Amino acid sequence: MYGLTEKSKTYNIKGIIAPSNELTTESSLSSIIANLEKTYCNNISYEFEHITSTATRRWFAKFVESLDVHTPSPRFERFHELLAKVEDFDLFMQKKLPNVKRYGLEGSESMAVLLDQIIYEGAQLGISEVVTGLTHRGRMSLLAALFEYPKDELLRKLHGGSEFPDDSPYTGDILVDLAKSATLHYPDIQTPINVDVLWNACHLESGTPVGMGKSRTKDLNIARRKRDPNYVIGDNVLAVSLHGDSSFAGQGVIAESLSMAGLSHFNNGGTIHIVNNNQIGYTTPASHTRTTRYASDIAKFADIPIIHVNGEHPEEVARAAHIAVAYRQKFRKDIVIDTWTFRKRGHNEIDEPSFTQPQMYSTIRARKSIPAQFEDSLIASGRITREKAEAVRRDWRNSLNMAFISSAACNPTEPEKSPGWKLLARSGTHPIEKSTGVDEATLYQVGVDSVAHDDSIKVHSRIDRFHIKPRLKRLQDGHGIDWATAEALAIGTLLKEGYNVRLSGQDVGRGTFSQRHAMFVCQETEKVYVPLNHMATDQQELCGSSSYGNFEVVNSNLCEEAVVGFEYGVSAEDPFTLAIWEAQFGDFYNNSQSIVDG
Repeated sequence: MYGLTEKSKTYNIKGIIAPSNELTTESSLSSIIANLEKTYCNNISYEFEHITSTATRRWFAKFVESLDVHTPSPRFERFHELLAKVEDFDLFMQKKLPNVKRYGLEGSESMAVLLDQIIYEGAQLGISEVVTGLTHRGRMSLLAALFEYPKDELLRKLHGGSEFPDDSPYTGDILVDLAKSATLHYPDIQTPINVDVLWNACHLESGTPVGMGKSRTKDLNIARRKRDPNYVIGDNVLAVSLHGDSSFAGQGVIAESLSMAGLSHFNNGGTIHIVNNNQIGYTTPASHTRTTRYASDIAKFADIPIIHVNGEHPEEVARAAHIAVAYRQKFRKDIVIDTWTFRKRGHNEIDEPSFTQPQMYSTIRARKSIPAQFEDSLIASGRITREKAEAVRRDWRNSLNMAFISSAACNPTEPEKSPGWKLLARSGTHPIEKSTGVDEATLYQVGVDSVAHDDSIKVHSRIDRFHIKPRLKRLQDGHGIDWATAEALAIGTLLKEGYNVRLSGQDVGRGTFSQRHAMFVCQETEKVYVPLNHMATDQQELCGSSSYGNFEVVNSNLCEEAVVGFEYGVSAEDPFTLAIWEAQFGDFYNNSQSIVDG
């Protein structure tokens, strides 16, 4: 190929292939070919040539080519522990509660390794918080084994009880939407990692934009507290979103979210998307769920690199996590890990999959489980003893048995709240009503400020004639206040009280009917000026002593569902930010219905 036939001939690879432990700058053709095959033709491969940035493509190639693909991961004992736990959890549930639809992780157990390695790698690079949206598939197993959900509480829920305390006013969610924040500790990392586990609306993928909004807001709030002058979005919080292969390819909100991710008001520093590709959607084969070669191909339009990895090789899965986190931290952009796995049972534990996939399930039933394969390889290589492996499983099974017994009498603890929500007390039987009125002088001044601007901003003459001057006259007259003015007064007074306001939707800055003009665009420079963000006095701004909130005016991309999901994530994270989404026209609201209902 390419006229290269002498395998012993030496070539200078500088600038062509990245050197590694096995490949020096001067290498023979045979060693070059062998190294490239190990990098690109084994149980992990990559798609990045579609990325438009030459610098990004070069970085990616250099990074993966320079990895040491032969040295085993030093975390192999942790991987074994997680794989053994998720497998034995599903086996325990199948024995004790065979008729409960838990949507087990069997066949995809390496997801536990992948998630754990992502969190671990992020923590090493300074990430303190992770926001993760789990799928129904494997949620119970991951909550128990990785996220350390109290096993007695989990088993109470599996028995049909509530996840909330007995005296709670809440009734609880369906089993496979169960969520609870976790705190993970790693022995070689001093700071614990907080993991915010989100609810998820089945295969609808609604949780994807919610996680984006929540992680961005959480990250910004941490940055405000730290007052770090070198802060970059995504420094503190990492978003991880799990997907099924059929839903990632099929749900439109995925395309909406991937498109939205790179926009300034929606950027969260990059989400790591994990596709649990078990190659079947309920009973529908992959050939009927998409027209593309890979389930992950939808990500290519957004310049997102894709890592394909065989889930039967946990240490390769961990390597995929290492690459994904490194890319995300370097570029603060999304990346996809397409993990090829299988599904041991039917869509749920009661389904019979061979009704529709007899050949596939004949093959699956003949396979040894992924945890058992990995355990055997560790024992064969002498990295762990059989006694150690059996002890891990025995201790875990004993803890499950004890939790099963105690679950009947357990009273769950309240879910952990985010910092903002901790400041708010739960309302009692008779909520306290507080006056929200504002004196007339304040309203007048806010109204004036809503159309004030620097001399450096040249406002369009028609805006000055038909918007600014009429508003000032209405305020002076004290009557005839129109909707847009009343809206500005409401937002402005909230800002003065220290609340943030985020107004999002299509063309909300100007307003669909040219009625709002919450932002002025300079006619000479196109600089955007938001008057309500300049209500503080010059002295307050100079000293940084202003306690006013921020008004974020977000002209969104042309979609509804993902944007509403994002704004819900903002609102769910921060009770002191009023997140508003405006449907451009009333019937556009219909496209956001699954978020509203979910």
